[in-house]
Amino acid sequence: MLILTGIIYILNRMKKQSYIFLLVLLLALSACKYRHNAFEVIGKNRMPDIFPVLHQATIPPNIAPLNFMLNDSCNSIEIELQTSEIFLVESFIGNKVKFSQKQWREILNQSSGDTLSITVYAIIDEVKHKYDPIHLYVAPEPIDDFLVYRLIMPGFQTWNEMGIYQRKLSTFDEKPILNSKVMPGTCMNCHSFAGKESEHMMLHLRENFGGTVIKTGDALKKVHTKTEQTFASAGFPYWHPSGKYIAFSINSVRQIFHAKGHVRAHALDMKSDMAIYNVEENDFFTSPVISSDESFEAFPCFSPDGETLYFVTAPAGELPRDQTEMKYSLVAVSFDPHTGRTGSRVDTLISARETGQSVSIPRVSPNGKLLLITQFDYGNFPAYNPEADLYLYNLETDDYYALDKVNSNDVESYHTWSSNSRWIVFSSRRRDGLYMDAWIAYIDEHGKGHTPFMLPQKDPEFLKHFMFSYNIPELVKSEVNLNPYDIAAVARKTEGEQAGYSISH
Repeated sequence: MLILTGIIYILNRMKKQSYIFLLVLLLALSACKYRHNAFEVIGKNRMPDIFPVLHQATIPPNIAPLNFMLNDSCNSIEIELQTSEIFLVESFIGNKVKFSQKQWREILNQSSGDTLSITVYAIIDEVKHKYDPIHLYVAPEPIDDFLVYRLIMPGFQTWNEMGIYQRKLSTFDEKPILNSKVMPGTCMNCHSFAGKESEHMMLHLRENFGGTVIKTGDALKKVHTKTEQTFASAGFPYWHPSGKYIAFSINSVRQIFHAKGHVRAHALDMKSDMAIYNVEENDFFTSPVISSDESFEAFPCFSPDGETLYFVTAPAGELPRDQTEMKYSLVAVSFDPHTGRTGSRVDTLISARETGQSVSIPRVSPNGKLLLITQFDYGNFPAYNPEADLYLYNLETDDYYALDKVNSNDVESYHTWSSNSRWIVFSSRRRDGLYMDAWIAYIDEHGKGHTPFMLPQKDPEFLKHFMFSYNIPELVKSEVNLNPYDIAAVARKTEGEQAGYSISH
């Protein structure tokens, strides 16, 4: 009582500013003492149940904050974040951990090549529950700055609300390249880039104002790729590294829906051929090697040096009757960038007859050493096959193996490499079997895949309420400087150029 009276006497004689400072100091000291004494710490002896899953993931040093939420009910969360150089304690009200971008960037800048540990404490009714630490490894190599993807509802017939967007991976900034608000009633897909440079880009538009829009530098043009000699428009593109050519497959795709079983639907490639488009001459070239009545050819991919064309092929069948018998092999043919012509000999890298499975979406790492594919039981479109997994084929040693740490028990589908050949981004349905999410995985110098993580979101609960899937992720080095209304103007106001077509015998 005497002490309290003395404090009041001192405060009455102090200036107002000093009074406020001392009062705040006393309150702070009191709060710290209360916090220290009030909470009993109980070890949970288990990993925290969080969303999204992060434990043991390898992350790039330039990724956005890996915010997460604790699925266990709690009043607040305290974390201890630690590396060999950093020890940080942070508190958050509620069940969500949301780092500031500035703080997270500073943490990663000091953690390159180091292990980052996050210990979670859940405060529940003045009891602090301690979980086992989450361990992350921060790789020294960065990922490319931008990811381009299509957002589309997972309903099989719903396509009238969609968009192609670009996301800066070091932040949460997202911008539309084109969406249904700008072009209602138009389906947009198959965005593709030359050498991961945003200067050379293309995308398809279907239904209203259909055509293929191609960007070369600052120039935009619309091209009609359906010719008198082809049964459909060109699709599933892959640019030559020179930017002069685009390899396409020409597909007749249908969807079927199952009345029973655990697979909701399948996309069937009823027929497919391939052709190579000369961007400057507005002309297609094909040959019996890549376009034959006796076989289906699809999903082309050029090597980084531009001298080899990879694709998948299967003997022609009658669909849907032969659906489960359609198994595609991985093959390669030489390509002459000077003439734009393919060689005459096709080499088989992975034989479906030997593996008993089907290969699709070949993608060569920019260093030319590894070829990433999706492998599954049958067919050409893995998006609905829950057994679909990612595999690597070593082009130097011919080794061929599954990326066990990257794969899950559900669909792994479309994928892209980073320009330094250390990161892949792929689509996966592992979260709930319905929505496709974008996942990021590290591939080390030995070709080993490391534990992946989901594309970070500012609000960790965002995906639980988001009604769109992430479709066709493509990494690019720089921002796509393209106004959506410029694309719309070209699509709506220009007639479009009709592509030519020639066949070599």
